[in-house]
Amino acid sequence: MKGILYSVIFCLIALNSKAQEVSVAVLDFDTRNYDLVDANQIIQKAIVDLIRINTYEVVDKYDIEYISQRDSVNLKGCFSKICLADIGKRLDCDFILTGSLDQLGLLVSYTFRLFDVKTGRFSSSASNLFLDIPEQSMAMTELTINTLFNIPNDEETMRKLTVSEEYESMLNNPDTKAINNTGPRLGYTVITGKNAKILLSSDPGGFDYWAPSMFSFGFQFEQVFINSGDFQALIEAIPMVAGIEYGRIVPSVSALMGMRNSRSGWEFAIGPNITGTTLAKGYIDSNNDFILSNNSNDQTIIERIDSRGDFKLSSGLMLAVGKTFKSGKMNFPLNFFAIPPAKGNSWRIGISTGFNIIQKKVRPIVN
Repeated sequence: MKGILYSVIFCLIALNSKAQEVSVAVLDFDTRNYDLVDANQIIQKAIVDLIRINTYEVVDKYDIEYISQRDSVNLKGCFSKICLADIGKRLDCDFILTGSLDQLGLLVSYTFRLFDVKTGRFSSSASNLFLDIPEQSMAMTELTINTLFNIPNDEETMRKLTVSEEYESMLNNPDTKAINNTGPRLGYTVITGKNAKILLSSDPGGFDYWAPSMFSFGFQFEQVFINSGDFQALIEAIPMVAGIEYGRIVPSVSALMGMRNSRSGWEFAIGPNITGTTLAKGYIDSNNDFILSNNSNDQTIIERIDSRGDFKLSSGLMLAVGKTFKSGKMNFPLNFFAIPPAKGNSWRIGISTGFNIIQKKVRPIVN
């Protein structure tokens, strides 16, 4: 009885040992159609996953390097059946794991195939379509290899990486895809109505400007606090200085809250604008001149911009709409804005633009 038991145990050990002798090599991964991911990282991740699965004996990378140097063959770019069969025989392995990564519109295709060296054919293959999120390439590699070997994947992770609207999370909307327009700003503002006449006037109280407009220079600080699907909710703080061309300093700051479509670049924002200017109180006499006065004397006292006045802060509501144009890693925001007239002011309309470079941020890898 013991002899039979020992025989069975020996057979099981022998079968298990034979199964472990089936070897697989990982040579290269084709990323020519999607260069945002490093092929070497995909290869290393695939090797780690094969070791984790523990179905095959993984050919050591140093053995692969040795064969490459000994036979003077370049193993990079080996994707055809003829090449895979030749290299497989040189390595004396049973299978070769290969694959490719391709951009398909707004999605990315991860494909892995297992090449049978003995038959010269692909014995199995798996392909998954994911959202275009380069930072999650390691997770996508693992999910596709699991699919290749019929290992169940975590459904929640798969949905997060395949359906952008399935979960409102930063996982499927990383900062590398979100537009952030923090950077320098240049603007041009046109003043209309009565204030335009005052700015052009050379009479007492006038500003003697050559045009009812001003260039402005500043910086935009921006923070995205919601990033879901194709839309971003953001807040902006934009300090500016204008009037330099007239020998004056006109400070202003705008605090805006808005929405932006991160795919098309269109955005809308609204918020308060605070501008520093010189205001004076007085009345209009019979000659239509503005007389400085704080006493009514049966005259209607008004407050308006006046070069003889005191520096004060005035507020208004800014409405802005714009679009961000992209060129490589550069963003070029272009915005149009309008500030309706508040007390003592006129309509102000203008345009602003700027530029910034996309800063790539490292996102956590999903396992």
